[in-house]
Amino acid sequence: MSTIDDVKARLDIVDVVSSYVPELKKTGRTFKACCPFHNEKTPSFNVDPERQTWHCFGACSTGGDVIEFVRRREGLDFKEALRMCAERAGVEIRPPTPREAQQREQYERLLQANEAAAVFFRSAMSGTDAELARAYCEKRGLDATTLETWQLGYAPVGDGPDGWRTLTDHLVARGFTEDDLVEAGLSIRADSGRVYDRFRDRLIFPTRDARRRLIGFGARALHPDDEPKYLNTPQTPLFDKSGNLYGLDRASDTIRRNDRAVVVEGYMDVIAAHAFGFTEVVASNGTAITEKQMDLLKRYTHNVVLALDADNAGSAATLRGVEVAAGVADKRASISLGYGGLISYQEVLDADIRVVALPAGEDPDSLVRKDTEQFRALLSSAQPVLDHLFEVVTRDVEDARGRSRAVEQLVPYLGRIGDEVVRSSYVQKLARFAQVDEATILRRIAEQRAFAQRPAGPRPVATKQEVTAAKKERAALPDGETQLLQLLVQRHESRAAGLILDPGLFEDSLNRAVFDAWTADSDLVEHADTLDEDVRTRYDELCAATLPDYEPRHIGEQVTSIANEVRSRRQNLRLLTAAREQLQAIRNARQPNTDENGVAAIGELAEEFKETTRRQRELTRTYQVAAGLRARGDEDPMERGGA
Repeated sequence: MSTIDDVKARLDIVDVVSSYVPELKKTGRTFKACCPFHNEKTPSFNVDPERQTWHCFGACSTGGDVIEFVRRREGLDFKEALRMCAERAGVEIRPPTPREAQQREQYERLLQANEAAAVFFRSAMSGTDAELARAYCEKRGLDATTLETWQLGYAPVGDGPDGWRTLTDHLVARGFTEDDLVEAGLSIRADSGRVYDRFRDRLIFPTRDARRRLIGFGARALHPDDEPKYLNTPQTPLFDKSGNLYGLDRASDTIRRNDRAVVVEGYMDVIAAHAFGFTEVVASNGTAITEKQMDLLKRYTHNVVLALDADNAGSAATLRGVEVAAGVADKRASISLGYGGLISYQEVLDADIRVVALPAGEDPDSLVRKDTEQFRALLSSAQPVLDHLFEVVTRDVEDARGRSRAVEQLVPYLGRIGDEVVRSSYVQKLARFAQVDEATILRRIAEQRAFAQRPAGPRPVATKQEVTAAKKERAALPDGETQLLQLLVQRHESRAAGLILDPGLFEDSLNRAVFDAWTADSDLVEHADTLDEDVRTRYDELCAATLPDYEPRHIGEQVTSIANEVRSRRQNLRLLTAAREQLQAIRNARQPNTDENGVAAIGELAEEFKETTRRQRELTRTYQVAAGLRARGDEDPMERGGA
């Protein structure tokens, strides 16, 4: 038994889910509740104790095992979720190596140093030296409750030669070493070897990650001449500015519940937004939003609104990203996503990314305080990325040369759109603006794509012996998830179609771990030795499986076809199971001596049964249309018959 199987065997999914969803109630063989991953009034979240699985029949339309539930609910990656479940089950994943044990111990040490520093900064906020910091907070409308909630503090600076070691001396006296403080980013080591405080005479904003661990600090200057205006913890084992979002520790639950995240630029924007009830707001730490930050957000929602102040909505810095390749998810370095990157990410994640430009002279902090309802209305009317981009690029264009430049700037973005219907709509829009026919725009897109494409290497040809062995092999047909993963890990032509897949399609925890690793690393075959033992074993099995010799040009279609069939069959099976249970419940309720309550219950059960069968027909119809087995306008014979 693998470690993952051991963890799942020791955990009862009903107990685990109930700890997050107290209203989970038994209905027949299964348990039901309103889904914890989206808002709904009618319960569609189902937990099956026999199969030890869960599934949402509502907007999520996904499911999985106990590890996948914890991963989604806590916003963790697979390793973190497995570790949390293992701790709950009392299973030791594997003894850490001496290096790993030392690394974990050091991480804990750095976290403790950050927590101790936060207490020191918070305490210093009430001192006489912090008068300017308190005055600034008062000017920005921050009351005592807000300061306490967000743990804002002050980094003092003393007099004399040791004035720059106030925090350093304080923490060293409490058992931390200077090396600890330098590694945590709290102190700086000069070339001479002398260690001194990084933050001095600044207002301090503690930064926590999604797991509420204090990983770093932001510090604002209090004097006009001090540079930089904002100083952050440098890159450390704990802190990655491009991979964290300020306020996510407080916003994650609302983001998941409302299925929307609002991204702003600064600390004060987040604090003000939360104070006025917009608790789904996070900040990109003053940078253009990055690929790592988008990866972080997709754990909670695929609906993102970028709230930009008027100065940055159309700036060159925000418009950069034309050079970002369409497959941004293949890149390992963290890049800032301009509109090109956002459009690519929108395609890869099947996300809805929108932009709202605030009125001139306003930022989220000032606007939410001045006119809360206007801020709310602007968020609700946020434009899709491309619509906002069109507006910015075509603004103030008056002549043919200006239209030509606008076309050159917009064509690369249109080439990133995978949905043909959506792309066609924007092609028509651009053609009308440029006063040319659509063929001209399509030709420009094709030319741009041809220039950007890189030729793929030739695929090795199977030997005669390999072909003969494959024909003789009579292995059992793999399940849909496994079949899909085999195609993804073995054929590079599958990558574009694979990146668009919903990760929730993989309900088996090991399969999900392999898929996550595959999407994160385009050269996974070269780095497979970095995978956990169980995941590596599954990956090797997938790579060793024999596949039909598909033509390269059909691989993408095959990926989409298998994914659709897996999703359809899975949903149909679950709906069929639910229908059988509801029918049995109706039969049980129709017993002799049924009272008025029983009659009412029969009516409710009958309505549930009708809704389930309606969804079954709708699912079957959708699959048949997608598979070409029927036309979209064909009448459903069951509906014609009055069923």
